[in-house]
Amino acid sequence: MSLNEIKEMLLEGVLKKHFPGAHFAIVYKNQEPLIDYVGYKQIYPEFIECQGDEIYDVASLTKVVSTTTIIMKLIEDKKLTLDTKVSDILNWFTHEEISIYDLLTHTSGLPADIPRANTLKDREDVISKIRETKLKEEKGKYVIYSDIGFILLGLAIEKITNKSLNDCGQEMIFKPLNMKDTSYFPNIERTAPTEYRKDDVYHGLLQGKVHDEKAFALGGAGHAGLFSTVKDLSIFIKAILENQFVLKSQTLDMLFEVREQKPSLNGTSLKRALGWDKPTEGSSSSELSDFEQTILHTGFTGCNMFIDRKNGIGFVLLSNAVHPKRELNKIIGYRKLIAQKIYECREEHTHG
Repeated sequence: MSLNEIKEMLLEGVLKKHFPGAHFAIVYKNQEPLIDYVGYKQIYPEFIECQGDEIYDVASLTKVVSTTTIIMKLIEDKKLTLDTKVSDILNWFTHEEISIYDLLTHTSGLPADIPRANTLKDREDVISKIRETKLKEEKGKYVIYSDIGFILLGLAIEKITNKSLNDCGQEMIFKPLNMKDTSYFPNIERTAPTEYRKDDVYHGLLQGKVHDEKAFALGGAGHAGLFSTVKDLSIFIKAILENQFVLKSQTLDMLFEVREQKPSLNGTSLKRALGWDKPTEGSSSSELSDFEQTILHTGFTGCNMFIDRKNGIGFVLLSNAVHPKRELNKIIGYRKLIAQKIYECREEHTHG
């Protein structure tokens, strides 16, 4: 059974100290998700084993689970369109040619990050840095995966709705789908800690506080700051596989389309859907996933997920692989191997 084999693979990772622990769910259409976990919730300053109810900082999964879904909902509600210019919503944003579409597909030309993010103190600080940000490349030429782009989407959501991202997420996604442990303000005791942070802004173990420094300064953001459990994310995946999602089915179809296929700055060809990544050779959903009908995303803390509608399979892995320091994170190499195992076991199951 694939569940045990995946658990064995992850246990090996824990023993090799590649990451403290992990929770995962395999989701098949019209079946109960298979959920399990391995290892430790915490290894510094003491070892605490996982109990099974851990909440994780899902890092950039925030971009797709929360921000992209909310943006698409606002499009359904005619509050904006893909062509809406960002500066029409955020009048302080100086790049007037950039649209919501450009941000969702990471083709705006904005740089990936804000330099020296660990010096950012508060929301005003982040906004003033973004206001000063120059384009790295002309719009539409490259895919530059950009946190700045998704910070702007988060700020746009707050401006349009006059609500926090947490309130929007709860109203539009998490409450309707019964995702009880998903929010920007998690139960601290249940949350697996991430890095031990030591700088002028914060000193101590980050637990129940977002790992990403920009999101920390913003108090949760469009690019990072969401916390969740594999149980909740398996509900999210299942709703998409079974077309019981919070978006209309034609809107959901839009999320699976390849929108851009462009080079990255280092020359590799990347495919992007709206918000989501699309599989290419070597990606975390493996070559066995259906490239047309699969969307995926990863997160810096050690998370990844993919949803394959054609094969009716989804997967999510949550970990605090950056605990107690990001240099120890070696979870990336496990992603593709796990995906391959899921598909192989399904083949055996179907033909056995």
